[in-house]
Amino acid sequence: MSGAEERGQIIERDVSVQTFVEKNEQYYSSVFERIQRRQLSTLHLNPWALLIPWFWAAQRGVWFIFWCALALDVLGLVCLMQVVKFTPLLEIALENPDANPLLIERYQRWISTYSWIGAIILILGRVVIASTANRSYYRQYNKWRIDFNVASGIVFKRIITAVLIISIVAPLTIYRATQLRLDKRACLNQIRAVESVENLTAQFKINDISLLIASFETELARIGSRTAELAALESLTSEQKAERGALRKQTRTAERNLETAKQVRDRTTKDQFDCAFIDDFPTLVRFTPPPEVRYRRVPDEAAIAAGDKNATKVLIQQKPPVEGRKVNTFTYTAEGIDTGINYLRAQYAGFFDAMTNVLRQSLIRVEVAFMQTPWPVVAFLFLALSWAYTNRATIVFVAGSLAFLAVFELWQIAMQTMALVVVATAICVFVGLPVGIWMAKNKMFRWITEPILDVMQTIPSLSYLVPAVAFFGISQPPAVLATVVFAIPPMVKLTALGIMQVPESTKEAALAFGASERQLLRKVELPMAIPSIMAGLNQTIMLALSMATISAFIGAAGLGALVTESLGDAQAGKGLLAGIAIALVAMMIDRILRGIRASFSRI
Repeated sequence: MSGAEERGQIIERDVSVQTFVEKNEQYYSSVFERIQRRQLSTLHLNPWALLIPWFWAAQRGVWFIFWCALALDVLGLVCLMQVVKFTPLLEIALENPDANPLLIERYQRWISTYSWIGAIILILGRVVIASTANRSYYRQYNKWRIDFNVASGIVFKRIITAVLIISIVAPLTIYRATQLRLDKRACLNQIRAVESVENLTAQFKINDISLLIASFETELARIGSRTAELAALESLTSEQKAERGALRKQTRTAERNLETAKQVRDRTTKDQFDCAFIDDFPTLVRFTPPPEVRYRRVPDEAAIAAGDKNATKVLIQQKPPVEGRKVNTFTYTAEGIDTGINYLRAQYAGFFDAMTNVLRQSLIRVEVAFMQTPWPVVAFLFLALSWAYTNRATIVFVAGSLAFLAVFELWQIAMQTMALVVVATAICVFVGLPVGIWMAKNKMFRWITEPILDVMQTIPSLSYLVPAVAFFGISQPPAVLATVVFAIPPMVKLTALGIMQVPESTKEAALAFGASERQLLRKVELPMAIPSIMAGLNQTIMLALSMATISAFIGAAGLGALVTESLGDAQAGKGLLAGIAIALVAMMIDRILRGIRASFSRI
């Protein structure tokens, strides 16, 4: 490249840099040119990014640098604020002759450690940000040369946004770091005191809290004078003794009301601020709880007398809430959900009983099939499948796993687990396959179903046991249902994914040769989606096995029950062997299904 051509490119680049940066064009032109020629030192620091990194990054639109700088600065300041928090505690401990020396040593260690950590984070963080700022800005410049929508220049809106973020995040976070952990009961006591004073103002028709306190003090003075008069008498009549008892009750009530009113009057702005923003979350919303409603299904005596021997009816029992009781949002919503579940169980008891019976009978039949089939037959089937679809190492592993179950006398218990997994997997395939096909064919249904499946996969497995027990009680059928709900999402998702991945050209060719929509699905889409469907089946079985262990908490039989029993009795050996057995069963099924899926993929 000639010198004239190089100078022409540099001039063109300088013009581009000027348009991009708007200010300090000479500095950034030189820096960008050195970066391009790989002549910029690693320790080269941007002065503005060193002094005010978040402000520089915001005005330049380098938001990654902004967030990194803000996080490092806030983290460093939080560490330094720990010194501010613990220093007064150390001074109090040093002044107390009975203070624990270990506590003093702990405060001193904390103060020293946080001081060093905060200083290192602030200094080293600024250096790292300043050394990478120009290179990040250069990468943004290259993107801008391709796409003019990339942030460039200096925009006032970005600066305002950064100022708002910093003014909200930094002060509250730093203030929180200087405060000791609040006692939640203190905040609740504040709330209850305010509610009590509101009730007192309505009762005594005094809106001014100072006047309310004065009235309580006057009342206490009157009660005290009358009590003194009674105490001066040598003997009291029965009426006077009753009056004295009533005066004592009035005194206690007036003192409690006076203390509550003074607590509200003396509540500082800091107390209100801390309870609103420094506590875990504002707990200022209180509700009157809903009435306790119970729905019970009982025999219908009138219908039975008329000839219907199995007639039942729903009996509604309603209990009003305790007067003056207040609950938070969580408790209010939870009580409403309990009432709804109670209503459904009572109104649709026949449906839940029928579903429970179907699941129980299915599970019994599969258990009988597994447990009464001679063990050589079951072992032969596993070995035959592994011989047909896997390699020699897998065959040896399957044989060793079956031997482990036999040697440790876990065969029958493992068959119970297999029965539960088979029933749950069959339901997952029966429901998940058509739902997955519908998801692949209907965009609106897919838009609705995907978030539901994501939630089902995200919820902890133990959480599924709660609604299962609420509707079906403790037994094996609710364990099967909980397993189905936990294990079905992969089946649905991977079925839909496999059908959607069928090439459009293949589907167009099938339609061009006269295939109907049903024939297209049955002869083209489903066969080509078999590998993905098998992967979903594999994942479903794995999840069903993992859930089978947890379902033992609500009555599921098998290896999971053995693990639960060992957990309750603190028998580590029994639990370990049962856990190994579950893992071996899962790995056997996984390897066999993986081989089957690979064979379908080759086809």
